[in-house]
Amino acid sequence: MLFRSPIPVMINLTHPHDPLLQKKKEWFIQQPGINWLYAETNKPLIREGGVLPILNLTRKGAYFESGKNRVSFHPSMALLRLIQILRGERDRFLQAVQLHEGDTFIDATLGLGTDALVASYQVGKSGKVLGIEHSPILAALVKEGLLNLAQGYYPRVNNPEKAKAWELLAEAAGRIEVLWGDHLQVLSKYPSEAVDVVYFDPMFRHTRTQSASIRPLHEFANPQPLSHEAIGEAVRVARRKVVLKERKGSPQFNRLGFIIQEGGNYSPVDYGAITKGDGL
Repeated sequence: MLFRSPIPVMINLTHPHDPLLQKKKEWFIQQPGINWLYAETNKPLIREGGVLPILNLTRKGAYFESGKNRVSFHPSMALLRLIQILRGERDRFLQAVQLHEGDTFIDATLGLGTDALVASYQVGKSGKVLGIEHSPILAALVKEGLLNLAQGYYPRVNNPEKAKAWELLAEAAGRIEVLWGDHLQVLSKYPSEAVDVVYFDPMFRHTRTQSASIRPLHEFANPQPLSHEAIGEAVRVARRKVVLKERKGSPQFNRLGFIIQEGGNYSPVDYGAITKGDGL
């Protein structure tokens, strides 16, 4: 179900008189693109078009609920990938984007921010990451989650390897700027060759029925295919390359002019790149 902006969303506090949840409610209300409707009960509100999404604020965290779908910010996949990276294992995303210390990186389809977190770790303290998210719901949820992570709200574990990964992930979270908007409009405001790499992962359009973690995002994500205009702006803005992640065999690589990168023979996804200087 798609809404016209601003999206009406009900906001519910599991403990209405908790000052911390009240403070968190005020923070969410300030986020753009959403028409917040406050209620003292978690009973769903029904308006034309169906049941409204609900943002539930609990003492354990925040999550959006729409029908049977529930979405929350969870950096667990980024944590697992960072542990593997620290062990010296390869990460296909990092191989594709080829980021260096101090680079600037735009994730033009932020989603839940997993790739942006890995990118932020890679560019380090002198680097910068911008995440653009078309859905105001996801933008607000991820922005709040990253803020909490950067402030140290993550599990304290005895495993030294995992503890180090959480620490580095928290540092990476603090370097990500989240922006709600249309990536074409945002990119068009950047000067030419302003960042090192621009990245697109529009895979929410191809929700796999067996993927329980991705399936709930389908309702909140932008279903439109990438446009030639958006890719053209990304090529203009990037100093080095533009990278696209798509399902294996996708016609989008050829349609948009991306060259598929080698590797990942047994993976359901591929990465394609447009490298600056290749006749562009």
